[in-house]
Amino acid sequence: MAKRSHEDWTALIEQQPTNGLSITDFCRQNKLSTSSFYTRKADIDDINKVEPFVKVTVAASIDIISQTYASEYTISLQHQTGTWTFPSSLPASYLLEIIKGLQSC
Repeated sequence: MAKRSHEDWTALIEQQPTNGLSITDFCRQNKLSTSSFYTRKADIDDINKVEPFVKVTVAASIDIISQTYASEYTISLQHQTGTWTFPSSLPASYLLEIIKGLQSC
């Protein structure tokens, strides 16, 4: 007998419960070994199992650290290109543009 394909095994395993026969009788009728039937059924069940995946996007890491230098606050950005230090008086819109620029590096 020719070797059964994955599709053949899937069809047989789906057919068994609707046939009304026990697995042993179904295997005997279709000239299958019960161990092969259970092995293939477990393989197909594993393939059809849905795992809860979540799509993750990795972005460049930028850590914002606030430090005190002689009672004046600064903003330090640690990035793969180095540490960037800015006065705390820097407008937020400028800082945002700098961060966007660093993300493209």
